[in-house]
Amino acid sequence: MANWIVTFKDRILSWFGIGKKESQPAEPEKTPIVEVARQPGLSCPECGTKLVISIASLINYEPVLCHGCGLELTIDQEKSRQSIESLRRLQDGLDQAEKIRSDNQLN
Repeated sequence: MANWIVTFKDRILSWFGIGKKESQPAEPEKTPIVEVARQPGLSCPECGTKLVISIASLINYEPVLCHGCGLELTIDQEKSRQSIESLRRLQDGLDQAEKIRSDNQLN
């Protein structure tokens, strides 16, 4: 799997409080606070420009173009299949949470 994809996936999952954790006593789950203004992404491996990448663009295997140096990053679909599927499930969960939140605001 491409190193930057793994790093990006780990950052996304850690941002939402999901990921590898060492054994710790069980604590009640806290409701995560999602910062809407925070944009996930990574730095261009060539020039360091911040690349904002949406989960939707990753799920759809869209290439990422660096506006600093013009480098085009693409996703290796075969090697990234599991990571993309994890992101797809994450996006589905976020969509469901948003629907529940919207439904609760209407009531």
